[in-house]
Amino acid sequence: MTMNRFVFFLLFIIGLSGCATPQQKMYKQLSKEDQNNNQYKGHFKVGVPYRIKGKTYTPSHDTRYKEVGIASWYGRNNGFHGKKTANGDKYNKHMLSAAHTKLPLPCLVKVTNLKNNKSLIVMVNDRGPYARNRLIDVSEKAAEILKFKKEGTAKVKVEYLHKETQVFLQNLALKPKENSVAKHKVANPKCSVNCHIKLVNLKYRLAVAP
Repeated sequence: MTMNRFVFFLLFIIGLSGCATPQQKMYKQLSKEDQNNNQYKGHFKVGVPYRIKGKTYTPSHDTRYKEVGIASWYGRNNGFHGKKTANGDKYNKHMLSAAHTKLPLPCLVKVTNLKNNKSLIVMVNDRGPYARNRLIDVSEKAAEILKFKKEGTAKVKVEYLHKETQVFLQNLALKPKENSVAKHKVANPKCSVNCHIKLVNLKYRLAVAP
């Protein structure tokens, strides 16, 4: 191969790498903590009323759920990382996930930091928070993206995404039926559970970190 042909070939390869789709880039951005998580480990759950610290919580499938309140984050020094969530999933502080007292598990919600207008779609896969006046607990990674990790809390708007949740459950091979579990791997073998959450953010043109 002559030098001119080699240079042309090299430029061609570089050009192809620059044409990678957003989805392909997303696959490459998978963190080591989640790259092998391609079969959902939790079960679908709405649950029954339960009582914590003298207060009763009634889980429900409210497709129009939208609420403003205080968000906090968990997973730093409290030992939650790697532990099972309320529906048998595994909490990962690096994933885009959250805890809510009443919403179905898992489901997708859009969380908007009302101070800086940054939004992020996360998967609710745990119960909580039970501290006074707290609406939602997000993962450490989600708090970083929403820019309130340092402050610890933020006033947010939480919106349940019904249609997106339905598609998400299908991609996880999970039926919206109490205690159902995934019988096989996620829809796209190149994409982990967290990757599928990121793809929904991509659809909404919301920025997510690698």
